[in-house]
Amino acid sequence: MPETTALSPRFPKRRLASFTLIELLTVMAIIAILAGLILYAGSGVMLKAKRSRASSEIQAMSTALEGYKTDNGIYPPASNMLTNAYAANDGSQSGGLYQLSSQLLYQALASQTNFTATPTGAKVYMSFKANQIGDLTGAVTGGSYVQDPWAYSYGYSTATNSAGLTPYNGAGFFDLWSTGGLKAAQANTNAWLSNWQ
Repeated sequence: MPETTALSPRFPKRRLASFTLIELLTVMAIIAILAGLILYAGSGVMLKAKRSRASSEIQAMSTALEGYKTDNGIYPPASNMLTNAYAANDGSQSGGLYQLSSQLLYQALASQTNFTATPTGAKVYMSFKANQIGDLTGAVTGGSYVQDPWAYSYGYSTATNSAGLTPYNGAGFFDLWSTGGLKAAQANTNAWLSNWQ
């Protein structure tokens, strides 16, 4: 049995197991780095999911437009011309020509002016979900419009030239696209999703 003196206690002190400040900071730094990597990878997955959804919606609307043309002889006429200035003149895809054309597209395919209205009795070529529609009641813009996963209006056009004439006016073809979340001023058409790709 060890001797006890005035300088040594009867029961020797036990050192408690604990982490040092350096060890705690190192673990916190590792966790922060891993969280950053997960968030970075997650944003890429979200972008890919949005692009996939937009492509699927464009395909579904294209099919509905073909059904519309079969019944009516033309595609629903749009309010715009296909010109090089189309995107540059329309500063926001949630307004201007994009939104007006997207409203006409919605009215033709859903047979109603806004999402909360009753269909007019004409044939419904496509049913939309609430998250695909901008201005559900039509109170802000005068009518609901089809929006892409980035909450911008889809681009829709049936015109063909920049001289102000519309010889096709829905009889020949249509173009339907999403800007992929880009503002028109960025105009990187390579990132757009469309029915012609």
